[in-house]
Amino acid sequence: MHLSLKRLGIVLLASLSLMSFRLEPETSEGERLLYDVRGAFVAARPDISAELMQSVQYQMSNAIKSTTRDRTRPRVVLTIRLLSVTKGSFIFGGRASARVVVRAAAVQTGEVVAEAKFRATILGMDKASIEQELAYGIAERVIAEFRLNRPATLATALFPGRF
Repeated sequence: MHLSLKRLGIVLLASLSLMSFRLEPETSEGERLLYDVRGAFVAARPDISAELMQSVQYQMSNAIKSTTRDRTRPRVVLTIRLLSVTKGSFIFGGRASARVVVRAAAVQTGEVVAEAKFRATILGMDKASIEQELAYGIAERVIAEFRLNRPATLATALFPGRF
């Protein structure tokens, strides 16, 4: 009973801290330089699972294939480097976190034209699928940053404009 009250208190405390989270206003297309992403490569140290890297690679490839630009944009290739991945137990499930560096290199010159560093953290109920969810979180962050299209799913086909 005492342990359940502690967990409930931690969940409530976490909920309150998340309520204070605010997103920055989105910049318009004119304020932000967009790129024509031609490919993405995922790299990591040997101690990071190959399944995680392959899942990120697969999701990025699908997003790149489904993205078209209406105007000519600078062509780049993305290098997504997973610096570290940590996994652990959390209140009711598992927690996984990855430090990621994304570099966009110009296709013609090879010069790095953009770089982003972030940490992706996932909380999940099922410890078995936490790595898959982490891969999805990493890919979603890169897809959003470079304004790529998410691949079509049954939900997006049935309800366009809602997802």
